[in-house]
Amino acid sequence: MTVLTAGHVDQRRLERRLVRAGYTAVAEGGGLRVSRHGRWDAATMTVSRPAGLPRDTVDGARLLLGLAPRTAVRCRFEGGVRSSDSWPTVLDIARAVAAEVPLAVLDDHAGTRYLVHPSRGLVGPEEYERVRGRAATTDFLRRFLGG
Repeated sequence: MTVLTAGHVDQRRLERRLVRAGYTAVAEGGGLRVSRHGRWDAATMTVSRPAGLPRDTVDGARLLLGLAPRTAVRCRFEGGVRSSDSWPTVLDIARAVAAEVPLAVLDDHAGTRYLVHPSRGLVGPEEYERVRGRAATTDFLRRFLGG
């Protein structure tokens, strides 16, 4: 799972935000292991540039962001997307990223991309595809971003 954004994400600020939300963050294996309940819900995150990501991930995020992604927050966890015990942790990481930047996109690497809102959580393609390419897209993004 990867969260992409056109803005800059500071890993220390993101870590502090997650700790304030009740998570434990421990440096481990080249990343930051984030968990609330111990090992069973842990996800390891790293903040990097999107350069090493698959082209379709970067291009899909660019379409939703309107700009080339500048930062990628990659999460590794055990289990499957949406079925893992770690999935709520991953969602909270994505929401923390969205709270730091104006707009974020989550690519689940299982074929779906979501817009991420810090309060609402994930906004799926069934919602944003209805307005993509129309004049209403601006209105949708204004409502989505709270403006």
